[in-house]
Amino acid sequence: MSVLVEVVCYCLEDVFRAREGGAQRVELCADPGAGGTTPNFGLIKRSVALGDLGVMVMIRPRGGDFLYNRDEIDEMEEDIRTAAALGADGVVFGVLDADARLDTMAMSRLVQLAKSLRLSVTCHRAFDVCRDPYEALDTLLDLGVDRLLTSGQQKTAVEGMPLLGELMERASGRLTIMPGGGVRPHTVRELLRLPITEIHTGSRTQVPSQMRPSSAVEMGSDDAQAYHMFVDPEAVRAIVNACRR
Repeated sequence: MSVLVEVVCYCLEDVFRAREGGAQRVELCADPGAGGTTPNFGLIKRSVALGDLGVMVMIRPRGGDFLYNRDEIDEMEEDIRTAAALGADGVVFGVLDADARLDTMAMSRLVQLAKSLRLSVTCHRAFDVCRDPYEALDTLLDLGVDRLLTSGQQKTAVEGMPLLGELMERASGRLTIMPGGGVRPHTVRELLRLPITEIHTGSRTQVPSQMRPSSAVEMGSDDAQAYHMFVDPEAVRAIVNACRR
């Protein structure tokens, strides 16, 4: 059975590279430094227009923690509506309360809206900072969330394999557990020992800029204009090939 490979993408070039590597689905985000926030309108529209990739849209109004106020939840609702209007397949979000537990009321509100718009729902790695992973999983099951992206509450999914296995057993197929976090060609086979059906990777490579700067003025970090970090299609292809089992 083949395992679906999802690739996180921060720009249209990333999407093209993920597609070149054979990915079946992309998760669209902005701001890699923050771990991903809501992407722009144009990236969603152009990605959907390709027609041969599943498109998931991150719904996260800012970086930092996952404790959102009422205005931020309203903003997330608007972004969910935008993703649906642009033809996305699903949305990705997670909301916690001040005690690092899933905010059941806010999550319910967002899940119900997404479902009413025929979007699938993934809970992202906000789960990995939840106080009680078993309680959080039960909440997601009660809410009808379709998928959980998690590293098993560890820095990498390989390190989190014991909890990932427990979560899969507890979910019993009622929700897809999708490992993510440090998934690379040299680690994917270890994760394939688990009974997974989907996997998430952010494999990237450094690509030198083709622009010749006309001044010494720098925008952002010292080397921000010297190179780009794009999806590595060869790493994606290696993961896709390993997942054809």
